Amino acid sequence: MKKKIIAVLVGLSLILGGCGANERSASGNAEKLTTGLLKLSAPKSEVTDQQKSAISVVSMQMLAKAVEQGGQHPNVLLSPMSLELALAMTENGAKGDTLAQMESVLNGGIPISEMNSLLYTVSDRLASSEQVDWNIANSVWFKGDGSCKVKNDFLRKAYYWYGAEIWKAPFDGTTKDDINDWVSMQTKGMIPVILDDIPPNAKMYLINAIAFEGEWKSEYNNPDIKENREFTNADGSITNVTMLSSDELYYFTLGEGIGCLKEYKGSEYSFMGLLPPEGTDLDDYIASLADSNADLADAIRNRSCAEVVMQIPEFTDDYDIDMSKTFMDMGMTFPFDEFKADFSDMLEPVSGTGNICINRILHKTHIEVDRNGTKAAAATAVEMVVETASADMEVKKKIHVFLNRPFIYGIIDNATGLPVFLGCVNSL
Repeated sequence: MKKKIIAVLVGLSLILGGCGANERSASGNAEKLTTGLLKLSAPKSEVTDQQKSAISVVSMQMLAKAVEQGGQHPNVLLSPMSLELALAMTENGAKGDTLAQMESVLNGGIPISEMNSLLYTVSDRLASSEQVDWNIANSVWFKGDGSCKVKNDFLRKAYYWYGAEIWKAPFDGTTKDDINDWVSMQTKGMIPVILDDIPPNAKMYLINAIAFEGEWKSEYNNPDIKENREFTNADGSITNVTMLSSDELYYFTLGEGIGCLKEYKGSEYSFMGLLPPEGTDLDDYIASLADSNADLADAIRNRSCAEVVMQIPEFTDDYDIDMSKTFMDMGMTFPFDEFKADFSDMLEPVSGTGNICINRILHKTHIEVDRNGTKAAAATAVEMVVETASADMEVKKKIHVFLNRPFIYGIIDNATGLPVFLGCVNSL
C-alpha cells in the first residue's frame, strides 16, 4: 500500500499565527498548525555508496553501544532509521560544535544539508513499497505557553524534508496522552506508550514512528515448520522453539560471521539473520564489528550465491531504552550539555535565561516473526528541555545458517543494504 508521507512547506511566515481553523487533538488541548501549509514534493536524490556505508557503520555502532549498556547478554532491537529521522530533525535546529558532533556521530560525517535529502529519499522509497506495508510519520510538539520562541525556519525544514505534523500543546497530562495516542496510531498499536511523563522544563518533542508489516515471498509449508527444536541461549540453557526452514540463494559474511536473507513479498526488503563464529560470544562479536567499522550494507549488497538452508525461530520481542547514554558514549556530548548545547536555530527562551538541550532520547521497538511474515514498529522521541545556566556468482557449496543460537537480525532494504531495524537475540 502506498502512503504519501513527505510534504513541502513554502511561504511560511504565518506558521505560528494567522487565521483559519486548525485541527485539534483528541483531548482538544493540542492544536495542529496548518496555516500557510502547501503540500508539494521535495526533491529526491540518489543515495551514494559512501552515504550507505556511513549510515551502515553508525547503525552497527548504535547496536554495539546499546548491547554494552544493557548488561550481560541482552536482547536488543533498535530502528536505526527511526533514530536517524528523529535526530536529523533535531540537527536542523543545532549550530556550531553541537551540530558538528551530531553530524559526526549520527551521520557518519554527512552534513545535515545532505542528510535531509538522503532521509527524504529513503523514507519515500519505503512508503512507495507495493507489497509490504510501511508507515512512517514524524511530528514536532512544542509548549505553547510563550516561554520559548520556536524558529520558523526550523519548522519549515521539519515539514519540508520530514512531513512533520506541527503541534502546539500545553505540555500537561493531556499532552502526554495526545503524544502517546499519536504514536500508538502511527505504529498500529504496537507501541502504545512512548512517554511516561513530561518534565516541567520540557519545551519540545521531536518524534518519529515507523510500522512495518510484510508477508514472506515464499510461504512456509507444513514440512518447513519444525516444532520443538532447540535454541541454545547465551547462558547455555536450552529453549524449545518453532523453527521455520527454507532454501535460499544467497549468503554473506561479516567479520568471521555468516548471514542470510529471506525476502518479503515484492523482493524489496528482507529479514536478515547473522550468526557469529561458533564458540564466539554474540556480545563480543557485535563489539568487534563496531570497533572495526564493519559495513553491513556493503556485505549485503555484495552477497554470494549458494545453496543456503536457513532456519529462523518464531519469536516476539519488545524493547525500550533511553539512547542518551548510548550516543554520549559514541562521542555526542554537546547536545546534552546545558552549557555547551547550541540549539538556537530551534528554540529561544523568551526570558533570555537558560539553555536548550536534549534531555532524553526515548526509543521503543516491537517485532513479531512467525510463519506468515513479520510485523515490527519503532518510535523515537527526542525531548528538548531548558536548563538554567547553572545546571551473481557460481554456486559452489551448500551453506547452513541455522539461527539456533544467539544471532543478529534485522529488516533490510535490499537495494541499499541498509537496516531499517537491527537487533540481536541472546535468549528465547
